[in-house]
Amino acid sequence: MRAGTLSGLLLLLAVGGGCGAHVKENIPTYPLTDAASTLKLVAEHAKQVRSLTGEGLITLTRPDGESVRLDAAMAMQPPLRARMRAWKFGRAVFDLTVTPDGVWAVIPDDPKRKEQMTSAGVSAAKLAKTWSVLSGGFFESAGLKAETRGSKLLVRRDTADEPVVVCEVDRATLTPRKYSLLDDKGVTRFTLSLEQYRQFGSVVWPTKLMAVSDSGTVEIELRDVEINPELEPAAFVPPRRAEKLP
Repeated sequence: MRAGTLSGLLLLLAVGGGCGAHVKENIPTYPLTDAASTLKLVAEHAKQVRSLTGEGLITLTRPDGESVRLDAAMAMQPPLRARMRAWKFGRAVFDLTVTPDGVWAVIPDDPKRKEQMTSAGVSAAKLAKTWSVLSGGFFESAGLKAETRGSKLLVRRDTADEPVVVCEVDRATLTPRKYSLLDDKGVTRFTLSLEQYRQFGSVVWPTKLMAVSDSGTVEIELRDVEINPELEPAAFVPPRRAEKLP
C-alpha cells in the first residue's frame, strides 16, 4: 500500500459521542510476555473480528472549532470495506461507503449544509478507512518492529513509500490503544485513540474512539455493537447517487 493509497485510506467512519464520563473497563488481563510473544497474541486477537455493526453518535469538529453531532449507523468488514450513514432530527445527512476501489459519498444538495457535510464526511471517511485497515492485519504486516516500554508494547511499521505507523498496545489486556501516522520527517499527522473496550462474547472491542488530524477531530462512541454478524454483499455497494471522493 503506497503513501497516496493510505492517505486516501484516511477516509471513512465515525459514530462518535461527546466527552462523556469515563467508563471503567472490565476486560480480561494476561501475564506480561516479551515483545515477540505479545505481538503474536495481539495479531491473533485482531483476526477474530471479521465483520462489525453498531450505532451511536458522531461528533465532527473542524479546526476552527465548529462542530456537528449526528446519529449514525455503521458496518465494517476489515480491512477494506466500511459503510456509515448519518442523520440529524431524522433527516439523512450523509452516506459513506468504503470499498477496495475507493470511497463514495451521498451528501444532501442543501447549499447551507453541503460544504460543512462534505468536510465532515471526508473527516469521517479518514477515520473509518484508517481504522478498518489498521484493525485488519496490521499486526501481521511484514517488517514490524516491536519493543516493550513498561506497560506498553510499541509496534512500528516503517516501509518504503508508506507513512510510518506506530501503535501503542496495552500489554496487560493485549489491546491497541493508539495509532499514530508519521510523515517522512517524523511529524505525527494523524492519531487514532481507542478507549472503553468491552467484551462481546470472546471478542474485546473499543466503543470509544478519537481521531485527530489537521482537518479536525472526530469523536466516536458506539453502542449496540455486534461482532461477526452475517452481512449482505449489498451492504458495501455505493448508492447510485453516491459520488467518488478524491
